[in-house]
Amino acid sequence: LMIRGIMIKKLSILCLSILFCGSVAWAADSAGNRKDSIIMLGMAPVGIHLATLAAPPVRVAVLLGDITVGIDVGSGSSSLSSGTAKSTATFTNQGLNARYFFGNSFNASLGYHMRNYSATATATSTSSTYSYGSGWTTTTALETFTLDAKTTVLTLGIGNHWLLDWGLWIGGDWVLASTALGQTSEATLTSSTGTVSAANSATFKKDNENVGDLFNAISASSGFAVLTIGFAF
Repeated sequence: LMIRGIMIKKLSILCLSILFCGSVAWAADSAGNRKDSIIMLGMAPVGIHLATLAAPPVRVAVLLGDITVGIDVGSGSSSLSSGTAKSTATFTNQGLNARYFFGNSFNASLGYHMRNYSATATATSTSSTYSYGSGWTTTTALETFTLDAKTTVLTLGIGNHWLLDWGLWIGGDWVLASTALGQTSEATLTSSTGTVSAANSATFKKDNENVGDLFNAISASSGFAVLTIGFAF
């Protein structure tokens, strides 16, 4: 998964952003500024949250005083392997969220997201046989699958979101507690090369579905310190 290669860089950006922007935002009259604004456009670029790292969402929210209601839309590409299976895929992260502000910036959030992993996956096996006069012969069997893994997720969160006088929106969701409402992972055979036994085919299918199960676990994982940055007007 390509998340690993960029995680340290993104977490560094997260820490610096919170330290710099949080000190500026602390004094803002966020409650008053929310009442004077209608819509917020932003994104959640980073956080200690696997689904956010895999597909950072763009966020659009309608501001209704102490309540905001919005949508998240994100996508990303990734590669993963499990057993005999390797896949390259698109991961989408879409959903609805609402926030209630208890004061100037502190809020509780409720989110409902649909996270899908759509992939083209391959599984291979290699066997070698020896025959007198011919020596060793290596045979490779390969099957290609389409893999679809889907998870619907309910998330409760707490955080602080500030709105500065000049429209800059800075938010941190400090804790996100998620649970899966439903999950599916299905691998469908699309092509086959070589001689594949029934046992090998079943193993290939299971290995591919295990990749989907792993992404479903990522989709439903909880998180911490997810940054939102944007503008309200």
